[in-house]
Amino acid sequence: MATVSYHLKEPGGDKPTALFIWFNPQNGQPRIRIYTGDKIHPDQWEGGDAQRAKTPKRGPETERNKAINTNNERMAKRLLDHWAQCRAAGKLPTAEELRAVVEPEVPGTPEPERFRPLPDFLAYLSRMEKKNSPNTVRSHRTTYNHLAVFVAKSSRSLEYSDMTREWKDRFAGYLSEEQKLADSSVNKQLKILKEFLADAADHQRTPRIDVKGWSWKFAEPAVLALTTGELAQLEALTGLPPYLENARGLWLLMAYTGLRYSDAMTLRPEHDKGETLQLVPKKTTDIKATVYVRKPARALLNKWWAGELRPISNAKLNQYIKVVCELAGIDELTEQITYYAQTSRPHKVTKKKYLRISCHSARRTYTTLSFAKDIPLELIMQATGHVNAKTTLRYNQTTIARQVEVSRRAWGEDE
Repeated sequence: MATVSYHLKEPGGDKPTALFIWFNPQNGQPRIRIYTGDKIHPDQWEGGDAQRAKTPKRGPETERNKAINTNNERMAKRLLDHWAQCRAAGKLPTAEELRAVVEPEVPGTPEPERFRPLPDFLAYLSRMEKKNSPNTVRSHRTTYNHLAVFVAKSSRSLEYSDMTREWKDRFAGYLSEEQKLADSSVNKQLKILKEFLADAADHQRTPRIDVKGWSWKFAEPAVLALTTGELAQLEALTGLPPYLENARGLWLLMAYTGLRYSDAMTLRPEHDKGETLQLVPKKTTDIKATVYVRKPARALLNKWWAGELRPISNAKLNQYIKVVCELAGIDELTEQITYYAQTSRPHKVTKKKYLRISCHSARRTYTTLSFAKDIPLELIMQATGHVNAKTTLRYNQTTIARQVEVSRRAWGEDE
């Protein structure tokens, strides 16, 4: 019995490719290739037994994909019916005759496929899952969810042509006013959206969209550093359960070296050069970081190489280090300011310091205390992997406690 199957001309490509039929007579005669006149992106096609254009449950179904599936079903029926009629009449149809059977389903001038942002964003997330960390994919999926809700509230589908600067202002206003996102979060959503639009242009889903001015005024939330005294409290803490002792060790390793979480969790023996660690940071791959290994850092590195320190997730380390700092008595009252509506609405709350300590606090502690020890700026930048002095200087956190601590030492008034 003759069979019909559908295939992509370039299934491994990164742009829309022609869709064609293999018609197999199953009588010893060669297969016949018949083009359907449709094109589809490989990301939108389910091969194997399905052989259908995707119409995902999440996000709006594309009318184009549904039309392709309907057209394919009609063409398959016409081909098989014509084949059966010819065989019943005792003749074999030619390839030209079979192609003519499906010509009514192939318009002379195919209407260009209309791509839309929401289905393309889902495909973008699927590609990200193969090469990015779960946390990165999760943050991008959050942006997609915000976008999908915003589009649903507008009661009309979103086109790439809609995504102007005025549209950006409406979307950002929605995030700020209705979703109550802080300014830094709004700016992050816009940054991720710009990354998606660049990817969509690279995949020829849309002409490149001008995203100049797609930003949101914000103030970086303050990340606290520990003072020398507080660091000593953390170092002196004993009697912790193993999981908290492990978290304490990981955090101290970052505080002693200034490494980001992503770099500290991926340290390898080849990075250890004895007196220094030398590695290319994951975030700034165009510069090598060189970090002096202090004695307490060496002890922790030896544990890391021996497997006595174990990597844990960023979220878990952020959670556990707060508990560790509370047990160490790092409980000074601090004021936390979160900014909304492009910094026009500051929201202030008082929190004990241990509640505000995170993985990034370790890096800030390293930088702040290095400045306090009069280590030159260029050497601190070499350790942190910063290429801009302004970035490093932002890490230099002068608190009242630190100001008192440094001033007493400078004037010889230590108690």
